Amino acid sequence: MGMGMGRRQRRQSFADMVRAVERELADEAASSEPAAPAGPGLRRDGTMTDAQGRVYALARPSVSAGRAHAAAASGALVVWDPCGCGGGCGFRWLDREETAALVRSGPPRIRRGRRRLSNVSEWHAADGSVLLVAEDDVVWGDLLA
Repeated sequence: MGMGMGRRQRRQSFADMVRAVERELADEAASSEPAAPAGPGLRRDGTMTDAQGRVYALARPSVSAGRAHAAAASGALVVWDPCGCGGGCGFRWLDREETAALVRSGPPRIRRGRRRLSNVSEWHAADGSVLLVAEDDVVWGDLLA
């Protein structure tokens, strides 16, 4: 056979091309998708992560004002979800001084009404750390109002 007279290559079918693109996209998505958020917040698996990377699991979906106050007084981290959307708009992580101010102000007022459902949930980490998430219309001192 002379030059240019070689075998003709088989053309790739459209279905094969689509499968190849789908595999590439799936590989890219798997390699670029982090297991946890870049910073503190709610993870896809339903756990919460703080700024130090500590992972918290939901222990009590709803706690009383007295229990929330006692947990904060014992050193729990306090996070506020002001609109109650589950963190979609972001959480406000209170620092130790702000939490101390909450404790000094007394127990929170967890208001439940027809249009709004305030709540405080309790989360625990493997090391025994506690996190409180105050949602929506919780009023606590001057910081959560």
